[in-house]
Amino acid sequence: MGLENVIEDILKSARDEVSAIAAERDAEVVSITEEAKRRGERITGEKVASAESEIERIRKQELSGANLEVRRMVLNTRKGILDETYRQALERIREHDNTALLRSLIRAREGDATRVYSNKTDQPVVERLCDELLETRLTELEYAGNIDCIGGILLENEDGTMRLDYTFDTIMEGVSERSMKHISQILFEKT
Repeated sequence: MGLENVIEDILKSARDEVSAIAAERDAEVVSITEEAKRRGERITGEKVASAESEIERIRKQELSGANLEVRRMVLNTRKGILDETYRQALERIREHDNTALLRSLIRAREGDATRVYSNKTDQPVVERLCDELLETRLTELEYAGNIDCIGGILLENEDGTMRLDYTFDTIMEGVSERSMKHISQILFEKT
């Protein structure tokens, strides 16, 4: 019976050792699992935070791009309105009877202008005004030909070294450049 007791003691000792190893293993598995869960939660949290940060960055970028596009569209629309207004103003000038204005421009000429140019439509009026000038002031101003413009005149001296551009195109362009900011404020700025 001694041998059976010894075997039983060895088996009991082995079982106890296996149980202790299993308990130790189970405790280690639980520890590793808990550490893995903590690490997983930390990594998940970092990934979520990173993803949220990236989403916010993309949202801001998209919003900024959309705002820029809206501003571009608004500016293009405003430019279109201003261009159409300018075109309509030129059309009204073209349709208006400008005899009195042409008379003022011719009479107010400077220096020794001897030639005058106009568009084909205004040619008869400008020629008549040149004749009137000759009759009233004994000054000769020769009609020298047609130029491409909506109206107005171009004065020139005998040798062509002096030119005074009183075409409505040039006058409107100058007025537009000087007034564009003010006109834009009137039409588009909130008060």
